[in-house]
Order: sequence, then structure tokens, then C-alpha cells
Amino acid sequence: MSTFNSLSVATRLIDAGVPRDQAEVHAQVLQSVYDEEHDKYATKADFLQLSHDVKLQINHLESNSDRIEAKTDQLEATVSQIGAKVLQVESKVLQVESKVMQVECKVMQVDEKVNQVAARLIRFENHMSAELADVKTTVSQCKDEFVGYRADVSDLKISNKYMLWINGFVATICLSVIAVCVPMFLHSLK
Repeated sequence: MSTFNSLSVATRLIDAGVPRDQAEVHAQVLQSVYDEEHDKYATKADFLQLSHDVKLQINHLESNSDRIEAKTDQLEATVSQIGAKVLQVESKVLQVESKVMQVECKVMQVDEKVNQVAARLIRFENHMSAELADVKTTVSQCKDEFVGYRADVSDLKISNKYMLWINGFVATICLSVIAVCVPMFLHSLK
């Protein structure tokens, strides 16, 4: 590292014929310019300090990089676990959808049976109203129809709502038949 020697400059100026006061002022001005310029440039010590600081920053960045890699590995493991859970949920959803389809099929079967029973009931009502003119044949036909309805009712025992409805209907029919038969029976006794 070079240094500026203001005394040497002043001596050389005096030797060259510059008055001593002026030579000293020139030397001081040059010294201040040299000091200002010298502060602008880096020294070997500055470079060593900078190198040390950079190495610390690199070590710090490497440490952060290692932590980021560990976190990334953890995130990848978590993502894999989430993916497995998603697959499990999708599997469960497919199972539920399958069960829903089975239930819908059963509901359709029940609806079909209800429609069949309703159609039979309508036919039965029409048949009963047509056959009320002749009570003796109606009673025997009713017995036959009740045998058929018992089989249908045993199929529908699973559903309480239909059983209550059918039982009420059957009770009404029985009371109607009795109401029709009693006057005829009394009439035949006279």
C-alpha cells in the first residue's frame, strides 16, 4: 500500500523555487485530495473482510437451503399423505354412490310394487262395485281376492306405512261387506 508523503512534496516544491508558505499549502491540499481519494478505494483488509462476510452469508444461505430442502421433503411427504387420503375419500365416494344406486333401485322396486298394489286395489274396487248386485257371489269372490291380497300384504310388511294403509282399506271393505250382507241376511230370514 502506497502512502502520500506531504513533507516530501513540500520540500520538492521549495527546492523548485515555490515559496515555503505556498509549498506547504500545496502539500496540504494534495494530502487532503489523496486522503479523500484513498477512502474511495478498497484495501486488501477491506477485501478480506468482504470475503469473510461473503463466506458467512454463503454458510447462512447453505443452512437455509438445507432447512428449505428438509421442509420441502416434509411437504412432499404431506402431499403424498394427502394424495392417499384423497384416493381413500374418492373410493368411499364411489362406494357411497354405489350404495345410493342400490337404494334407488330398491326404491324403484318398491314404487313398482306400490303401483301394482294400487292398480290391483283400483281393479278390486271396480270389481266390488260391479259385483255388489249379487252379494252371494261377491262374498266368495272377496274371499278369493283376500287370499291374493294376503300374499301381496306379506310382501309389503316391510313398509309400515303401506301396511297401515292396506289394513285400513281392508277393514273398510270388510265393514262394507258386512254392512251389505247383514241386511240381506236379515231379509232372507223373513
